[in-house]
Amino acid sequence: LATGVIVNGNVDVPTNLSGDGRVGVKVPQFSFSRLAGADVTLGVEMSSTGEVACFGENVHEAYLKAMLSTGFKIPKKSILLSFGKCREEMLESVRILHALKYELYGSPGTAQFYESRNLPVKTVEGWPFGEGTPAPGSIADYLSQNKFDLVINLPTGVRKPFPVATKGYMTRRMAVDYDVPLITDVKAARLFIEALKRVSGMPLMKPHVDCITTHHTVRLPGLIDVHVHAREPGGEHKETFATCSRAALAGGVTTILCMPNTDPPLTNLTNFKLAQKLAHDSCYCDYGLYAGAGPDNFSELHRIGAAACGLKMYLNKTFTSLRLDNMSIWLKHLKNWPAHLPLVVHAEGQSMGAVVLLAALANRPIHIAHVARREEIEVIKAAKERGLAVTCEVCPHHLFLTMDDAERLGRGWGDVRPCLVSQDDQDALWDNLDVIDCFATDHAPHTLSEKQSENPPPGFPGLETMLPLLLTAVREGRLTFDDIVARLNTNPRRIFSLPEQPNTYIEVDMEEKWTVPEAMPFTKSKWTPFAGKQLIGCVRKVVLRNKVVFIDGTILSEAGSGRDVRSLENLHLITPLTAAPITVGPLAPSTARPTVQATIPPSLTPAIVASPIKPQIQAGILPVRHIEAKPVRTRVLSESFDGLGFSLDEGLPERPFSPPPGREPVKAHGIAGQNITTVSQFSREQLHHIFNVSHQMRKLVTRGGGSDLLKGRIMANVFYEVSTRTQLSFSSAMKRLGGEVIEMYPEKSSVQKGESLSDTVQIVSGYSDVVILRHPEPAAWKKCNNLTRPLINAGDGCGEHPTQALLDVFTIREEIGTVNGLTITMVGDLKHGRTVHSLAKLLTFYRINLRYVSPPSLRMPSEVTEFVQKAGIPQEEFASLDAALQDTDVLYMTRIQRERFASREEYEKVSGCFVLTPEVLTRAKEKMVVMHPLPRVDEIRPAIDSDPRAAYFRQAEYGMYVRMALLAMVLGVA
Repeated sequence: LATGVIVNGNVDVPTNLSGDGRVGVKVPQFSFSRLAGADVTLGVEMSSTGEVACFGENVHEAYLKAMLSTGFKIPKKSILLSFGKCREEMLESVRILHALKYELYGSPGTAQFYESRNLPVKTVEGWPFGEGTPAPGSIADYLSQNKFDLVINLPTGVRKPFPVATKGYMTRRMAVDYDVPLITDVKAARLFIEALKRVSGMPLMKPHVDCITTHHTVRLPGLIDVHVHAREPGGEHKETFATCSRAALAGGVTTILCMPNTDPPLTNLTNFKLAQKLAHDSCYCDYGLYAGAGPDNFSELHRIGAAACGLKMYLNKTFTSLRLDNMSIWLKHLKNWPAHLPLVVHAEGQSMGAVVLLAALANRPIHIAHVARREEIEVIKAAKERGLAVTCEVCPHHLFLTMDDAERLGRGWGDVRPCLVSQDDQDALWDNLDVIDCFATDHAPHTLSEKQSENPPPGFPGLETMLPLLLTAVREGRLTFDDIVARLNTNPRRIFSLPEQPNTYIEVDMEEKWTVPEAMPFTKSKWTPFAGKQLIGCVRKVVLRNKVVFIDGTILSEAGSGRDVRSLENLHLITPLTAAPITVGPLAPSTARPTVQATIPPSLTPAIVASPIKPQIQAGILPVRHIEAKPVRTRVLSESFDGLGFSLDEGLPERPFSPPPGREPVKAHGIAGQNITTVSQFSREQLHHIFNVSHQMRKLVTRGGGSDLLKGRIMANVFYEVSTRTQLSFSSAMKRLGGEVIEMYPEKSSVQKGESLSDTVQIVSGYSDVVILRHPEPAAWKKCNNLTRPLINAGDGCGEHPTQALLDVFTIREEIGTVNGLTITMVGDLKHGRTVHSLAKLLTFYRINLRYVSPPSLRMPSEVTEFVQKAGIPQEEFASLDAALQDTDVLYMTRIQRERFASREEYEKVSGCFVLTPEVLTRAKEKMVVMHPLPRVDEIRPAIDSDPRAAYFRQAEYGMYVRMALLAMVLGVA
């Protein structure tokens, strides 16, 4: 702007000065260590040898990051203070340092000043001059031994044009010479100390603040690779869980499912647990483990069961000792492996046709690994047309390499199972793309010496090259982004019943042109069959559960940070596949395509982007197209079985399969037909069942909006208190399940004539199948005796709110992935808050720490704290939100409930005592979750709504899924 004014005076004055949530701070960097003897003080002149700018959510965070970027260090323990005339100005800052528990030392005058104001600052005496060594305990002695972590020396007076050997000069100079961080400006000192207080330690990387790119990127969900050989245990010289998962992140893959052909193979519980331990300690991304089908373990694999992501059967020759040649063994595994758990087969040619037939006879779904030939894809196509529950995957090397490439690569190097195929086979795969459910790498690393040996093992590495190959196909118009998302996220998650990965995505650069090197950087396999290939598109950033784990070639996560997709924390409900085929059909019309947040690079051809794209670019935000994982519509295929020497027409039903035994809705949870009145009535097993069904209800709504599970059923809402979320979510839950809702409004009913609560509910229950009751009197539901229909307590005054507690725990599970091991802090009106009463009791089923923050008059009732204490749950009370915030994983805010106070004066004494602001939130964990039962008044500022940690609106939505689950279970259909 300044240059424009100087040149011609005509400038476009910006009108939007509101910013975008970032604060930038630039600090100077000096080279005093290179200037022997120079005094370390500066005036207004630009004496820096460089400058560093950093961003933060506020000025303190940005300033601290910038200082650290110059090589500055956060002090750990001891700080030396030496001030001139600014001691009074620095008084509050010194108090902050004392509150932060630093050991403070001072020159004699400085120490005496602060000691007189009740601040413990130890006096450090004696500055030796001349040739003598530093006197013990002197400033020089402490500096020479690096006993100070920070020196704040604030000189006064006129600057001299040359150094004068004063004590202040010697202190500054010695701090520089011994590499002790030094601050010599009063404003910088105050800002730095305030930053130490607000940021509380090393500032964390925040993706929405720190990661700004000049590249045009496309955002996709985290990818799932369902076919990976991590080689552990036994093959660590080829690959490990650590190197494999790092390669996965570099390739945009956030979940890997690992094969069982290890040494020893994962064919029994002992070996499986060994692999679990290795993966748990080493994986950088999420993972699952297959169990291996052997010739004689079909009756034992149930011991592994749901802990595995699936069962793998090897029916053709490959790199394993698990090959099964006897079809009777196949059938035993097909019948014994639980029908609701995935079963994957390596089957080629006639073996594939045979196992599809056996799976049909066993009435169970099956997934075919790495389909490669025309005859195979056409058989699967026809099977899907017949309604068989068969799905399949295809590997990138079969889409992009042929047997001609095998000859080019040479003996051993081009060997893979299934083998590289003809051009005709490859064309058939591309022509039948809508039959292919998943892309999978079959990442199978081997060492160079093994591939060069007389008996080279088959297999290619592929985790780091799969996505760039597919992105290049997007640029060429052969694929769309939706094709990638469907086959590497939506369908794998559905087929293998994998949990969601909240706040997980990848960003790819669609303009980066590069050549595949001889070896990719993260896998142990020091070669790739795609070496020398020109590709367009690469992974720039990977975010896993709101944490940047990979950016521009650097892994930022830690070993062991990945989660097992079948762990108790991640295991929601392992749903069986429906008998209907899972296929990828034509894309939805443009009106139903994924929402585009901003433009993608204009260099992408129109063929790639089929729907119009409306730019929505905020100031300072570079274009990012966000593609969501969405369900893909199915299409019935019309080709018939042919070419394998037998027909499937004989003996197969003319209709889709009915669910096999054990697939019917489970009603053994003990909730069917029961009242839901208090959280004390639930067992741990019932909670798991409720949350599992809730998770499936969420999927049901996401994919199709609802179902007819409760068609013909009626729910009655009887609300003696006003409600928005609870009443509407119950109504919405019932209607999404096909039921109907009737409402009873006390102010318009016989209640006005004196009718009792018991009579009212008895009458309403006769018109409905389930009654939802809210009443201002604690335990009012106890008056409703002899009901012939189940009743659900939707809140009873200051008593309990069991369905809110259930949805609160479900929210924590969905947002964080687990409840165990968390510190949960409840804030606000804990005396009258029925939501926190129920939640505290329900949380006693988990290993957690509870913290309470409230005014003294609104403390958690003793009845609740005693209940929690009996369960052995640690509890702490705090008077300050700041004091409780630092270690908090879940912050549960509540409003001060004005309607519970006898007078407005009493309410106003405590109103507004705890308010969550963006500034307060800067001192919280990066992954903390903020919850609130709502409605809020002023306890959470609206500015926090855009923070990723703000979960309260998602929490309200989760409530609908939980209430859908409860209604279905209470009415006996789930």
